[in-house]
Formats: sequence, C-alpha cells, structure tokens
Amino acid sequence: MAKKKESKQKKMTTRVDFTPMVDMMMLLITFFMLVGSLQKPQAMHLTMPAKDDNMTAEDKDKSKTENTITLYLAADNKLYYYIVDKKEDFGKPEYLKETTWGKEGIREVLRNHRHAPTKVLMDAKKQLDTWFNTLPKSQQETNDSIYNRALIMIKKGHVDIVENGQLNKARYDKVDKDMRNYEETNMVPTLAVNIKPLDNSNYDNLVTILDEMQICCIGKYVIDKVNEKDMPILEENGIKLQ
Repeated sequence: MAKKKESKQKKMTTRVDFTPMVDMMMLLITFFMLVGSLQKPQAMHLTMPAKDDNMTAEDKDKSKTENTITLYLAADNKLYYYIVDKKEDFGKPEYLKETTWGKEGIREVLRNHRHAPTKVLMDAKKQLDTWFNTLPKSQQETNDSIYNRALIMIKKGHVDIVENGQLNKARYDKVDKDMRNYEETNMVPTLAVNIKPLDNSNYDNLVTILDEMQICCIGKYVIDKVNEKDMPILEENGIKLQ
C-alpha cells in the first residue's frame, strides 16, 4: 500500500516596511531642532547715544540735522532723498532729489554724504573682514563674537579699531569699555537714515533699501510713516502719493 505523502505548508515570510517610521522620525527630529532654535534667547544690539557733555544744544541740533538723510520710496520703483543743513530749511521742496537704485545711485549718495560719508565706515569694515578672513578656521569660530562687536563699533564711528587690515585689540578693548559706560569719544560722524515708504511703493524696494543699510555700514536707520511735514515736499515735486 502506497504511503500517503504529507502535505507541507509553504511558509510565508513577513516583511515589515519601516519607511513610514523613518519619515516620522525625520519629521520629529526636524520639529525638535526647530523648537530648540526658537527657544534660544535672542538678543538685539541697542545703539545708545554717546555722552555729548561738551556740546551745546545748538551744536547737537546742528549735528543731528547735518547727519540725517530722509529717503522716500515711491511708486514705479522711484527713489528720492532729502538732505538739509539747517533745521529751519526742512520742508523746502527744492532740497528733494531723485536717484536710482544700486551702486551708482543711492549707494553713491550715502557713500559720499557731505557731512557723514559712509565710505569711511565701509573701508573700516573691509579691514575688519580682512583680519577675520585671514584667521585660521579654528580661530574664526572663537573670534566670531569679537567680529560682531567690532562691526557694531565701526557702525557707531569707531573706525580706529582697525588699521592695516588688522584689529587693534588694545583700542577695541578701550572702546568696548567706553561703550558699556556710555563714555565714547573720538568717533567719526555717522549717518542717520529715515526711510519713508509711500503707500504706493512696493515691498521689494523696502527690502533693497534695508540691504543698502548693511552694505553701507549704517547703524542708525528707522522705517517711518510719511507725515504732514513731508506732504508739501512731495506734492511740490509732483510725486504720486496714491
């Protein structure tokens, strides 16, 4: 009698697809990295005015007026600047001038301002960059905070902290101490910029002018609204307000 063959069940291999788990892990890692970066304390440098005990009120007022420029961002990518030497001249429409964007336009106006040219600050920043970029990579990370602090000093007018492409550490330490005690001296004149976008200007122009503030090493600038004192200046020059 023939022997009955026993049937063997075919074993099925089970394969678990972990791809969704990997995707989930990557999402969680990204999430916690983002949360961690947002929880880090953020700090912004506050530029405080230096003590001007030796200056009269009249001299302070004159210096403030001479070292200020107002920029009007208008429709159709138009850009205007307004500079007066005397406070009582503010409001006179003939001081408004039109310029263009970029290196040959507004940057040239800021670089060669007759009372507070930013080219002095820009040259100092180039020297600071030269010093930092010639450091070994291992030292750049440890000197990063010094670089940022030195850049703040330059924007405030302390251009003598660099010379011949090197950081003058003794001078840097002296200025750092004076800044903390609000006893700064020997600063070159620096420009203050009022940025006034008109309602019909575009956002891209605002971003561009803020980039120019960084390129020209301008540490004092504010975005402000056009007010009733600005209106006659703009209207007399036929600038579209709406």
